[in-house]
Amino acid sequence: MTKCAVFIDGNNVFHSARQLGFEVDYSKMLEMLKGRDRVLLRAFFYTGVDESADRQRGFLHWMRRNGFRVVQKQVKLDRDGIRRAHLEVEIATDMMAFSDKVDTIILVSGDEDFAYPLSVLAQRGLRIEVAGFRSAMSSKVLDCADHHIDLDSMLDKFRKDSPYDDEDPDDFRERL
Repeated sequence: MTKCAVFIDGNNVFHSARQLGFEVDYSKMLEMLKGRDRVLLRAFFYTGVDESADRQRGFLHWMRRNGFRVVQKQVKLDRDGIRRAHLEVEIATDMMAFSDKVDTIILVSGDEDFAYPLSVLAQRGLRIEVAGFRSAMSSKVLDCADHHIDLDSMLDKFRKDSPYDDEDPDDFRERL
């Protein structure tokens, strides 16, 4: 059996799912990505955090208890007024660190910043799979992948059963 590691850009997935009007069940997503014929060595979840968001702390606690290594970074206000955590370096570093332990790297993000690290991993002989939503998938990232998992076409496999459509959007945002 081949070994894989999954790297989820939480902010990228959250905003894409929110734009499409649903919430992600990360356990279901992980099972779908891993598949039946692979051994999951590690699953990472990267996210920016707001220390004052109690619901977010609960969500991240749940993620840790359900098989994810959570890598978090304090959200900061950028010059353009948008709050971001910038976890690209952490994700790329962890993918490189696991490159000698797995056969397949699965990145859940379409962020163009990952094109070069993915191409280096592919040159090292790893199978590269990228999963993402069409609205957030860079063509440069797609060009580096051996396989693309179109999340738009698989929503029913990882959509949360009870959406939070009637909640305040700020409460929804705190879950990540």
